[in-house]
Amino acid sequence: MEDCEQLSLRRLESRYLKFIVENHAELNLLEHVEKCIECRERIKRLVETGGHSADFGSLFQREIEDPSAPRFTDPEEFMDARIQWRKNRLTQLNESAEAELEDLRGRISG
Repeated sequence: MEDCEQLSLRRLESRYLKFIVENHAELNLLEHVEKCIECRERIKRLVETGGHSADFGSLFQREIEDPSAPRFTDPEEFMDARIQWRKNRLTQLNESAEAELEDLRGRISG
């Protein structure tokens, strides 16, 4: 038995909402790291030693496959550049997802 189109659209709406919330949560973490001396020191040690962070995945690793990612220079500058780069990407993703969500909601109600 197939689901009706409205149910499928509601499921899709839920996935968009979850994606947007997860992006906002990551933005909040990044904004915290920008200001927290303790977190910055921990990340700086990871950057210097090439360690991995479960909280941030590969964001602060020196080598990353995305060619648009800032490259390593000074550890502090690198952290700041990567934070800004990621925040910009998350903001763009959310803007796109929110626009698509509005379109989807129009399809659900209409």
